[in-house]
Amino acid sequence: MESIIVTQSVLIELIPYPRHKQLKEQIYDHLLSYKDKQNHTTNVKAVMTEWNITSSEIQYLKDYIIESLKQLPLRHDWGPGGDFEFKNFWANVYRHGDWTCTHNHITEDLTMVYFLTEGEGDAPLMIEESKKLIQPKEGFFALFPAYVNHGVPKHKSNNVRITLSADINRVRD
Repeated sequence: MESIIVTQSVLIELIPYPRHKQLKEQIYDHLLSYKDKQNHTTNVKAVMTEWNITSSEIQYLKDYIIESLKQLPLRHDWGPGGDFEFKNFWANVYRHGDWTCTHNHITEDLTMVYFLTEGEGDAPLMIEESKKLIQPKEGFFALFPAYVNHGVPKHKSNNVRITLSADINRVRD
């Protein structure tokens, strides 16, 4: 796990996922041929799936993320402890020239970005407030507060850049 300092009060956790190989084997080819389900009407100006994709390996990843949230140090106001649930879970497939507008998920608690692929020259995840650039690191996921403004600058590489994204909320009684 790597903590990335964004501001004095905001950290991003970059956490490795041990079943990356199985996840990528199960969904990579399928995502390469995916047709854009959102028609570029969201902040993502790339191929985007439905809001709630699933597979057996995606479920393993979701379970792992929830367990990881329970293990985070006390320095987070959103963890550790408590129960969390996924509101939605989607994939983004970036090709040359694609990008994501700067935005946030302010109505949710946490945002997750999982780097399914990593290639030389891939567009980074950009954190607006600090201008921090997080280079894709295959098999890792980033967790951060949903109010953090983030985006992806124009993807200039000819590599296909694939991420999985989610909104996660604390379960409230």
